[in-house]
Amino acid sequence: MKESEGKAKSNEDRELSRIQHFLCICAGVDKEVLKQCPTEWNKYTGIGATILFTGILASLSGGFALYTVFRNGELTNTDVSALFPAFMFGVLWGLIIFNLDRFIVSTFRKYESDTWWIKTGKELLQASPRIILAIIIAIVISKPIEIKIFESRLAEQIKKNEISSKKNNSSEFDNIYGVSDKEGRISNIDTTITKLQTELNSDPQNVKDLINNNLAQANSTLTRIRNTNNPKIDIHRRNISSIKNNQNNYRPVLDEFGKEVDKKLTKEANDRIRDENIAIATLNREINIQVGVVNGINNQIVEARKKYREQKQQEIDNKKTEKTDEETRLKESRTKADEETRTANVTSERAFTNNFITQIEALGDLTGNDKTMWWTSFMITLLFLTIEIAPILTKLITKRGPYDEILDRVEYETMVEQKRNNLTKKL
Repeated sequence: MKESEGKAKSNEDRELSRIQHFLCICAGVDKEVLKQCPTEWNKYTGIGATILFTGILASLSGGFALYTVFRNGELTNTDVSALFPAFMFGVLWGLIIFNLDRFIVSTFRKYESDTWWIKTGKELLQASPRIILAIIIAIVISKPIEIKIFESRLAEQIKKNEISSKKNNSSEFDNIYGVSDKEGRISNIDTTITKLQTELNSDPQNVKDLINNNLAQANSTLTRIRNTNNPKIDIHRRNISSIKNNQNNYRPVLDEFGKEVDKKLTKEANDRIRDENIAIATLNREINIQVGVVNGINNQIVEARKKYREQKQQEIDNKKTEKTDEETRLKESRTKADEETRTANVTSERAFTNNFITQIEALGDLTGNDKTMWWTSFMITLLFLTIEIAPILTKLITKRGPYDEILDRVEYETMVEQKRNNLTKKL
């Protein structure tokens, strides 16, 4: 009896230090009940320290997140005007997380059961909503810290996202105003003009037919006639020369004194020469007639070629006019598209400043494209998750202690007393 009184007195004489007292308050325990259980002090001071440090981390994380929202300029430059709201929000956010963790741990109860699996099942069922809430809190706390750790890589990813957005802006407004379509039409017109210019420098089929058929046949006929008539003409010319060179074909011309002063061809010789010239003229006429046929066909070719080239030149001029009109429309469309793109790019530049939302988006892109970054992000989140659920895990893995026994008894006695009071009032 004396020993138990001595032990009780010893327990009552022991006092929590100020730090232990503060940490036990953080753990949400009943100080009067805990004073009766000195063996539980270390456990609950440890749980309280975990809750306190989680709140501090949440405060730093929330403050940094809000600082990135309110700041102006690059993150490397300190924005004094954003420090105060970020500090106030960080403190508020840390207190919220601290209060949630304290509530989660303080409301968790250890069950007493004959079978361990029933006890474990009840405790896990009781802890599951709190674990889910702890996971959510851990993720929320970890993201701003991840953003700070990956700051340089995120700045690069944000710039890539901004460039990609600007390219999309340019492509989108080009499609809206039909810039690509107009460029395609101008390219097709250039191709058509090149084709027409090639056709302009070549002959059409009707001209080729005249050259290959009519003109070739006429030239062949002309060659044949020349080959036939030119030897005959040469013979007739030699005959004329022979007549003129034969002195027998001349008669003397006498003056009034009967003296010979000249010689003239005889009438018979002149008639023969005339006949030879007539024959030559006839043969030349046949050649000239055929030459006329050839020249006529050549004139047809010239006219057909001229008409064809005038037609092709007209087509080329029409296409050039069409190209000029299309280039004017393209210039107008490109001007409008460029104006819209510049406006959209200004919006993109504002949207992709190094703010919190942009950093979260970039963090998702970075971890989605790089396995190393994903694993690093996962491990950081896992670290904060471990810290966040540490208090509830501690409660789960520890045995039911004297604090739980006394607390259950106090709660039971309070509940019985309250029911007795309620019954007394009714009577």
